[in-house]
Amino acid sequence: MRSQRDDKDGQDQKRWGPVLGLTFALALALAILIVWLYRPAEPFALRRESEAGEIVFELPSGLAEGLSARQAYESAEAAALAWQPDARPATVSAHWRPRQGGWSSKVIWTFQFYSPSNRRLVVIVVDKGLTQLLQESLSPYALPTFDVESWRVDSQEAVQTWWNHGGGAFHTTHSDVDLVARLQAAEAGDGRPVWRVTGVAGGQVKQVDVDGVTGERLDVDASNDDE
Repeated sequence: MRSQRDDKDGQDQKRWGPVLGLTFALALALAILIVWLYRPAEPFALRRESEAGEIVFELPSGLAEGLSARQAYESAEAAALAWQPDARPATVSAHWRPRQGGWSSKVIWTFQFYSPSNRRLVVIVVDKGLTQLLQESLSPYALPTFDVESWRVDSQEAVQTWWNHGGGAFHTTHSDVDLVARLQAAEAGDGRPVWRVTGVAGGQVKQVDVDGVTGERLDVDASNDDE
């Protein structure tokens, strides 16, 4: 014959069984939600180039997509020539700010054009379809400009070179990387365009220079990371 205590234990099990099951289900759902919310924004994968035999990182869509420098340049140049007929490009730059471990494909391009005839500098910003003359000033000295006709390497290719030569690995150890790509005349003064792509995070810098004509990585590398 079952005792009253056994009956009471059975009733308690029946009462708390569904509650414990529901608690477990809620805990499991919460764990899944946390994993989903804090997953890497865009995990990247290694792939091996079969011909060269080198390992490179896939470029995240935030850097591979969006408005490129060459695409933005056409409208910027039109605005610059309307400003001064002899305007020549001095710098082209963009800044990708970190966003949840990656970058947004929305990028604003900033162009500086220099007019040798009156030694004035103009800053033009291109944001999607909007082109705006932001600032005009007198330059105290002649600014070096680059030959736009020899400019062959677009921003996406320059960033890909940075990514392949340490930038991807830099991102694995620095989740939030401020990335800047800047095109300007080479220090040699021959009008040759050179990209400088710089990633900054946690007090560390990964910098790669890319020839704007050939796309080759140049020897200058101002990295101070532990690679």
